[in-house]
Formats: sequence, C-alpha cells, structure tokens
Amino acid sequence: MKRECAYPAGQRGLALVLCLIFLAIVTLVSLSSMQGSLVQGRMAANQQDYSVALQAAETALQEAERILSEGGKPSSEWMRYSTNSLGSSNAPTYRMPQQNGQVIGSRVTSQGVEKLEVLYRIEAQGFGVGRSSDTNVFLEADYVRVE
Repeated sequence: MKRECAYPAGQRGLALVLCLIFLAIVTLVSLSSMQGSLVQGRMAANQQDYSVALQAAETALQEAERILSEGGKPSSEWMRYSTNSLGSSNAPTYRMPQQNGQVIGSRVTSQGVEKLEVLYRIEAQGFGVGRSSDTNVFLEADYVRVE
C-alpha cells in the first residue's frame, strides 16, 4: 500500500531552510551587539585612564604651587610628587622651567615697603593606570608670587 504525502514535492525541507536563515540573522545581530559592547567597554576604560592622569597632573600642579607659596625655590628639573595615592605606577611630576622669575610688577605695602610680583610658569604631568602606559596629561599654569 502506497501512502501519499500531504505536502507537494516542492515544499519539502522549506522549514529547515527558513530556520537556518533565521538562525544566521540572529547570530549576526548578537555578534554585532557584542562588538558594540566591547567597544563601549574600551572607551569607558580609556576615559577612566584619562581621568586618573588628569587628577595626577592637577595634584602635581597643586604641589608645585604649594612649594612656591611657602617660598620654596623653583627647579627646572622634573620633580616627582612624593605620594602617589592615585594608583598609577608612574608618580606625577612637575617642574618650573628656567625662564621663570620674571618680574611683572610691584606693590607698595602699608609700611612703604616695595614688594615685587614675580611670575612663575609651572608644568605638571600625570600618568594613567591602564594597561597601556600611553595615557598622560600635561598641564601648565602661571603663578604670581609676591617677594
């Protein structure tokens, strides 16, 4: 006894082909979203690394300003900031280049003593903590000290 198939001959296996096409589309969409999230993760890590380097440079800049405000002698050599609480393997550095000490004005105090206003340029550099040590931030500031 011969049984007849309920489906016409041209439609056999069409469901399998449609499932394979659907599976391929879903795979492509999931791979694309995975790649997007990986790129976003790298961008977030780079931004965090830059923020750490910026904070380190600002800390070194503040240290140099503190030294000048306390009457310390400027140095054109790169000086390492002593405490490194920012987690970087490289401590932030600062210097006050040689052309510093330019007199830009003077003030007369109430006692009649003339005080000079001296301009100092401060350069500071901070480093990131990421996998690559390429992230660094360079800051400059002008500081006026009355002498």
